[in-house]
Amino acid sequence: RTTYDPAVPSPSQSNHDGEPDAKKAKTSPPSLDYSTKTIMTNLAPLNGDATTAKQLDELLFDCEITDSGLLPRTFWVSANSDIQQPRCFLEKMALEVFHKHVPSGFYYDPNTSGAEWWVQIRPSPPAGRYSMHASADANDDDEAGVTKAGISFHWDKDEDFRLLTGGSLYIHPHISTVTYLTDLGAPTIVLSKRVDPMSGAYVTDTDDDGSVSNIDGLVSFPKQGKHLSFDGRYLHAAPSDLLRDGLFEEQCKFDKPDGMDKKEIKVLERRHRRVSFLVNIWLNYHPYNVHIFPETMISNLSKVDLFGEFRMFDESGEVTKGGESITLELKGDDKVLCAEESVDEAHLNVVTKTWPMGNCSNDSIDVPVPVELIKSRNAGDDVRLIWRGEDVQLSGASA
Repeated sequence: RTTYDPAVPSPSQSNHDGEPDAKKAKTSPPSLDYSTKTIMTNLAPLNGDATTAKQLDELLFDCEITDSGLLPRTFWVSANSDIQQPRCFLEKMALEVFHKHVPSGFYYDPNTSGAEWWVQIRPSPPAGRYSMHASADANDDDEAGVTKAGISFHWDKDEDFRLLTGGSLYIHPHISTVTYLTDLGAPTIVLSKRVDPMSGAYVTDTDDDGSVSNIDGLVSFPKQGKHLSFDGRYLHAAPSDLLRDGLFEEQCKFDKPDGMDKKEIKVLERRHRRVSFLVNIWLNYHPYNVHIFPETMISNLSKVDLFGEFRMFDESGEVTKGGESITLELKGDDKVLCAEESVDEAHLNVVTKTWPMGNCSNDSIDVPVPVELIKSRNAGDDVRLIWRGEDVQLSGASA
């Protein structure tokens, strides 16, 4: 992880005269919360009436624009307000996510810190990044199937810098986040599996007694306004085969009454896609070749005040969940379930799923998964899973 010496004052630690704030310097700084968790944001009730529904439609249109295959993959917004003020609502959202997870008083250099943001849309629009670059992003039919409706397994990293240094140097963000803008599509799965930052080799963590550490996982189902955050070093994906068969196709369908014009149809298409807003939080490091959204295109996006005096997160700190949460501990043939609701015993059957790794790799990951239990969940639900370390296997050149 990148570090910052608090003995060197930054703008966030100085008073109006630019001198270090002695009182703040003597106070123990707060820490970052790297835990994997979900909360609901104030984006949840936005489609409650005609006005907010129209505003949400504008936000989904913004996402379609920024997902264009003709634009860079990701964008930057600086944590230093003297360098950059948000120019559109998506940049405002990215900064709100940054400050939600980087508490006031935490030591960092705002000049080299910020939020890397982008969107994911499934199914990808005709001009979307994955529609235009599908053949380059998927190296076989299995991965192509995953990325068409979901997202393959990967680690967030400074991708361009990794490629420039031969493919084995991994610099991760401090925290990775997903904010769902619709209720549709594949769940996100996060696993506490890491990669060696200097070699790219898969890491097997061990406890003090030398035994392989447990692996923690979370399966998060999309729901409009739900926000997922986790350690930026963790492996994650959105496998489409964790949805009930045919569900995604069913979710994407909508009626087209006679006489409906093309603009109205486009609005309904945007509402019936899996749309997520991604923000990676970088402290004291600016990923290579990640720039602000092009100035020549910014006028096409909604202004900062799209929703008026809007805040994504409640200042009270109150945590609202998006749905039910259950925990299943898997230790070989033993299963320990923690749930307030009753669960069909047949849903606890475990199947080992083999998924391809992304980034045009030939590697794969084997994960024992209670598939039927996961498929029985609803929008907004979470399933926490705990495995023995040896039960989740990564195989291939990096193993």
